[in-house]
Order: sequence, then structure tokens, then C-alpha cells
Amino acid sequence: MNEDIQNLDRKLKEASKSHEIADKRNAENVSVGMKAGTELVGCVIVGAALGWGVDTWLGIKPFGLISMLLLGVTAGFVNVWRITQNMGSNVGYSQLHRGEKPAKNPADQGESE
Repeated sequence: MNEDIQNLDRKLKEASKSHEIADKRNAENVSVGMKAGTELVGCVIVGAALGWGVDTWLGIKPFGLISMLLLGVTAGFVNVWRITQNMGSNVGYSQLHRGEKPAKNPADQGESE
């Protein structure tokens, strides 16, 4: 009876750890999603505002808004792509990590020995 309780306690602890890991991953995914959405919306709004300002300043009514809005949408999608590909925004970030070797799979280590 005591052994069954210990097994149950061990299984509950293992399940709790796996749920904690899943919760952390979900929080990271939500964070990336919020960042991507903010980047996209922000770029579109800034592009539209700049286009409206150019139209007002130069008097070329639809062309400044259309061109800057398209530029903002393009910049937003590029930023979302960079976020989802986990590229980072630092200069030289991708070159820094190209030289790293991928981690070995534990299953592969057993075969090479």
C-alpha cells in the first residue's frame, strides 16, 4: 500500500514537471505572437501616418499614402518573418550562430560508441 502511494506521488511530480515545461513553452509562444502582431500593426500604422503626412505636405493625395502604406505592410511582414524565424535584430546575429554545431541527439551518441 505504501509503495503504491510512493509510485503515485512520483507520477504526480513527473506530470507536474511536464505541465510546467508546457506552460513555459505556451508563454513563450504567446510572447512571440504578441510581438509579431505588435510589429505588424505598428509598421502599418506608421506607414499610413507617414503617407498621410507626405500627401498633406506635397499635395499628392492618394500616392503618398498608398506607397507608404505598402512599404509599411512590407516592413511589417519582414519583421514578423524575422521574429518567427528567430533571427534576432542584432547586426551579424545570423553570422555569429552559423559556426555553431547542432547539439547531438542522445540516440545518435549511443550508436557512435
